[in-house]
Amino acid sequence: MLKTLPISAGKEEIKGLVVEWLELLAQENYSEALKLILYDNTQEWIWTPENLEEAIFTYGLPWYTKEDLKREFGEDCKVDYKVTSILAHPDKEKLLEKIEIDFFDSAAAWGTTNIIGEVWCDCVLLDGERSDLTALFWIQKMDDKHITLLFRDLHVM
Repeated sequence: MLKTLPISAGKEEIKGLVVEWLELLAQENYSEALKLILYDNTQEWIWTPENLEEAIFTYGLPWYTKEDLKREFGEDCKVDYKVTSILAHPDKEKLLEKIEIDFFDSAAAWGTTNIIGEVWCDCVLLDGERSDLTALFWIQKMDDKHITLLFRDLHVM
């Protein structure tokens, strides 16, 4: 179910929603992760549970199948990455600092009145280790009382 936060939510509440999304990925619950927040499906890429899983197990290259990756990068190319829990990691507090949240001075400057900020999550853990996969989100104003996250992309930065 789509989760919204009060319009007055600060960085900690937004960070909490990002962590909740990451924990669903760590549980391999891609369908619930898709229901939790909004997804930018205006590009050529449509986010489905399968595509979200592929973006993870291919290290941000979801347009490749596992077979394509092995053919392209060699048989020893790893093709089964899994997100692991940030909350269970011993350096959790340090990792949480890698979630950057910026509010825009003027949403109108972006040509919209409902995108009010952005989030860069540079703490996606794969197989227990910090990766260079980054999850990108917009902070979207739903109405005068609520905001949520709009997932943009998951790729190597």
